[in-house]
Parts: sequence; C-alpha cells; structure tokens
Amino acid sequence: MKKVVGTFLCLTLLMMALSGCSSKQVESNPSPSSKKEVIELNYWTPLSGGDGDFMTSMVEKFNTSQTEIKVTLQNNVWADYYTKLRTSLVSDTAPDIAIAHASHLLELDKTGKLTNIDDFAKEAGVNWGDFAENPLKATIIDGKHVAIPNDTHCIIMYYNTDYFKTAGLLDENGKIIMDDGADGFIQMLEKVKAVLPAGAYPFVSATDNVCAFWNWYALYSQIDGGGEFIKDNKAAFNNEPARKAAQVLVDLRDKGLWPKNISDESAYDLFKTGKAAVHFAGVWATGNYESNKDLHFAAVPLPKIFDKEATWGDSHTLIIPKQDNKEKEIAAAKFANWLTSDGIDWAAAGHVPSKTTVTESSEFKALKYRPDYAKAIETVNYYPQITNISGVTDAVIADFVAMMKGNLTVDQTINKAAEDVNAILAK
Repeated sequence: MKKVVGTFLCLTLLMMALSGCSSKQVESNPSPSSKKEVIELNYWTPLSGGDGDFMTSMVEKFNTSQTEIKVTLQNNVWADYYTKLRTSLVSDTAPDIAIAHASHLLELDKTGKLTNIDDFAKEAGVNWGDFAENPLKATIIDGKHVAIPNDTHCIIMYYNTDYFKTAGLLDENGKIIMDDGADGFIQMLEKVKAVLPAGAYPFVSATDNVCAFWNWYALYSQIDGGGEFIKDNKAAFNNEPARKAAQVLVDLRDKGLWPKNISDESAYDLFKTGKAAVHFAGVWATGNYESNKDLHFAAVPLPKIFDKEATWGDSHTLIIPKQDNKEKEIAAAKFANWLTSDGIDWAAAGHVPSKTTVTESSEFKALKYRPDYAKAIETVNYYPQITNISGVTDAVIADFVAMMKGNLTVDQTINKAAEDVNAILAK
C-alpha cells in the first residue's frame, strides 16, 4: 500500500511540475491578440508614367522592409489632384500622407489641416540637418515645417556630345566651350547648326505648353535685378530683366535655331532620335534618354546665360494631414523619412534627392548623369508661396505660348502676363 501511495505522490508532483513549465511557456509567448497592431497608412500621389512606377516599387520595398507600418498607395489623376486634396483636407477625409509640390504648400496650409512636422520630427527620426538647404526652405511656412522635401526637379540642359565634339565645342574634359552671355549661347548653337545633318535642329523645347514659361522663368532668374515673380500679392516681373529673358527665347526662334510649334512629345522625340543638339527639359527626361543606347548625351545644369546660375524648379514634398491619432502622424513621418533616405531609388527617375546624405554618398556619385546636374538643386528659384499658384501660372503659360507662336511681342507678353496675374490675385 505504501508503495502505491508513493507512486501516486511522484506522479502528482511530476504533473504539477509539467503544469508549471507549461504555464511559464505561455507567459513567454503571448497570444497573437496581444501583439502590437500594424499601423496602416493611406498614401496619395499624383504621379504617372515612370515616376508612378518608381514610387510604387519604393512603397512595396518599404512594406517588406519592416512590420510596424503598412502603406497603401493611391495614385490620383493629375488634372484634379489639388482640388481633390484640398477638399479632403477641409472635409476631414484626407489621406494619412500625401505628395504635394512645394509650390502648392501655402494653399494647402491655409486649410489649417496640415501638421507642424516639428511637433514629432524627433520621434520619427527626422533630422532637418540631413536635407539640402534650398528645398528644405521651400517647405517652411510661418517658421514651421509643413512638409518633408523628397526631391528637387528642375529644368536642365541635355546636349548631344557627338554633335558638340564635331563642332569643336568640347574641351579636354568634355565640358562645353561657350562664351559668356546670351550672345555666347546663340553663337554656340550656330556653330552646332553648321555640323548638323539635314533635318536636325540646334535647340528644342516645347513651345505649346508650360516649357515656354519655365524657360523664361529660368533665364529671368539668372539676371541681376530679376527673378522676383510675385511680391506683396502683385506681379513683380513687369521689368527690363523679364523682357531681356523673353527676348532670348524669341531670338532663338527668329534665328532659326528653335523650330516653331513644337509639342512636348515632339521635343523629346527629336532629341532622343538625334535630331536635336540641345534640349532644355526637366530632369525627369534622363531615364527616357538613357534608354536609347545609341544616343550619346550629357545632362548638366542650365549654362550661365546671364549674370548667375539659376533655373526653374519645384519639389515633390510629403505632407501629413492633421488627425487625432498621433501614432499615425509619427508613422507617416517615419515613412516619409524612409522615402527621402531611399533617395537612390528615386534618383533613378531622374530627380535630385533632397537629402545631402544621399547626394554626397558614393552610391549616388556612381550613377550616370545624375551627379552631373545635382548641383542645380542649389540654384532653383522656387515660386513664391501664394494661394492661387495654379491660376496664376496657367494664365502666364498661355501668354508665353502666344508669344512663341508669334501672336504677342515680348513687350505685349510681359505686360499682359502682369495684368493677368494682378487680376487673379485681386480676386
């Protein structure tokens, strides 16, 4: 009987020990229901074409790089993007994070629904010292960071190195030989024209869309005493520097260096197929041109045609709409910071990354073309912050298109553009 009792006691103790071990194992491995939930972010962009593809790839890369945040990308139609974004902010139906051009930040901030990212930048790991000064400054309104800059995209110069070499216009380092001033630029194009095959043009850029205005804005920004677009809510460009810049565009056309009535698509096709020596275009053309292995070209900042280096440009920035959930706001800032840190992938689309930690890296410097024009980020003359930038630029674009078609003189163009701008700003 004692033996039976002893055996029973041993079994009882063994079961208690096993029960204790089992209890400790559950405590060290909590149930799935007690794990931290993934923060889901809705992300809006107005990107299309190659930009849209690159951004989609980057979002996928981010989602697989960590388990804390999941981002869902929603690409929107460009034509009504800002109307839709403003409406969503006012109606409290905005996404958790969205792309906004630097030029549109004031009109969005006027809704009162953009966060001050300074409130949680440190918690999200955002270090403002990592960013280039010029694009970062474009995201500051009333002393607060209302957005995180992702890039700078600007007008640069693409040129066919074969034609320039044949014309004797490249030095021993492959750099362009050009005399100073507008006359020097025109003389350079005339020398290139002399060696071009039949049907090829010295210079191309679209004349029927925004490019005519951007080219003028870039040249106007290079002139001492010029470059100011809006001041005290009125047009600030009805002046001699503005006329001087516009005259260069008309001279290129009238001297037969820039063909008339060129569409945006035609301008790209002409340069890509070797039927143009120079193209003033946005950095986003780089990927398109390098896809043609037979095209030998260089991509550099606009030459100093007047007094200083300057160009037109804007930035894709990342805004974070206000909401009651601070955890989501921090998560959105973490995602934005990750995008800017992964600038090498975005540089593939042609844009200049906003972080100097990216542009100064050996990985970026090893890329083709991009490092050659990256310094243009320092010379971009951003639009002033006004609440109706779309209406203002649309009006001025129409006036410069009319000028390039020959329907307005230089004086008429500048006068009319100023009048149009003042009428819009007075509303």
